[in-house]
Amino acid sequence: MLSGAAWWHANQARFPNSAAIGDLVPAFRDAVTDFIEALREAGATVKVSATRRNRTRAQLMHYSWRIAHGSIVPKDVPAIPGCAIKWDHKDLARSKQGAQEMVDLFGIAFQPSLTSRHIEGRAIDMTIGWAGTIQLRDKAGKLRALGAPRSGDTNKDLHAIGATYGVRKLVSDPPHWSDDGR
Repeated sequence: MLSGAAWWHANQARFPNSAAIGDLVPAFRDAVTDFIEALREAGATVKVSATRRNRTRAQLMHYSWRIAHGSIVPKDVPAIPGCAIKWDHKDLARSKQGAQEMVDLFGIAFQPSLTSRHIEGRAIDMTIGWAGTIQLRDKAGKLRALGAPRSGDTNKDLHAIGATYGVRKLVSDPPHWSDDGR
């Protein structure tokens, strides 16, 4: 079946991602659990959107992005084991259109990696916010004030507190946190 919206609707559910913290590797799972617990106790809201990524899904996301953005031609995409998809529509414009439909349906904002920490269970995408100024405990138990900006993607003080838990922010990717900041 050719790549595109029809392929995505017919097949993407076979390659699910997880948003469950329990699907992370144990050490990172424990760090994330402690960090989120501290955030919620301080009055922050936390919405987890992704934890472990299915390897096949990561490949589909990666190659749909690359085809759509012209960094690889469809005939050069390697076969994905267990996944029957035809990237080459025999017309580059149609191939790119099919790939872009998949990029849009996956909701991809940045080029996906084939070696994502999400595949390894070492990353989490979460949206964090709060009102006013909150008092957040770092891993050592010290209370630290957090005010503006009131967003997990832009507050450098929050990033520093997360690091005390072993949950490090990748600043270039708004919802992304991992065990090593990548």
